[in-house]
Amino acid sequence: MKKNYTLKSEFLKNTMLWCGLLLSSINSIAQNINFTIDGAIDNGTSITETIVSGPDTFILTVFHSGNEELVDIGGGDFIFFHSAIDPLTPHMLTITKNGDPAIFDLNSIDYDTLEAGFISLTNQDSDVISSPTNYPTGFGTLAITNPANALSITQINIIPADNDDLNDFGFHNINVVILNTLSTDDIVSLERDIEIFPNPSDGNITIKNAGVVLNNVIVSDLNGRTISSYNLNGITEDKVLDLSSVLSTGLYLITISSEKSSITKKLTIK
Repeated sequence: MKKNYTLKSEFLKNTMLWCGLLLSSINSIAQNINFTIDGAIDNGTSITETIVSGPDTFILTVFHSGNEELVDIGGGDFIFFHSAIDPLTPHMLTITKNGDPAIFDLNSIDYDTLEAGFISLTNQDSDVISSPTNYPTGFGTLAITNPANALSITQINIIPADNDDLNDFGFHNINVVILNTLSTDDIVSLERDIEIFPNPSDGNITIKNAGVVLNNVIVSDLNGRTISSYNLNGITEDKVLDLSSVLSTGLYLITISSEKSSITKKLTIK
């Protein structure tokens, strides 16, 4: 009896030690980062904030088609906003860790607004993180109505409902948990191995694939609004798409996602 008890005791100790090491390993990978925007820089075409934590450098990039601005709302508390009435173009937020695109969980985004308005959030696949919500004048935190869509993402889109919403709303305190990074080799592989032709096109296109496992394709307009999406179910061969019934003459964005990364290419419909 004593021998069995000793064996069980040793097994329990080893199990607890293994679990502790596993948790320690997970915690050492996942890093909580809060981009306050107080140290952000307006680069003219984007806004960036850099945070150094130990050996790691994290950079948040906020991209908009133009007219982004930083403003101090008091005591060195900065927000970013859009300085002109705008045709519904979203802010697009991405993060890098040591130069590589980061995969992260979104915890929260704070807002300050001069007038009530509707704001929604989506991820890189246009999955809804926060459905359009009416926020009153003042300040608070954006609601995350679909938490699953805020996990393991690579991009946040802040989308207005009215032309002047991004003029009224400012954002800061983007709190995330950094999980991992995408290898630049994966992105280079997609750029090298994936082509769209013909381009310009009449709407019938072929995604030429040199053997990459592809998950989905999203067609969107230049404002980031999804027009159509297609599940590719892990194909590794060419895919023909007939977009003639959903696209009119103009310029569009085609986002092609693999298991590890995604690329966005411009498509002209003539």
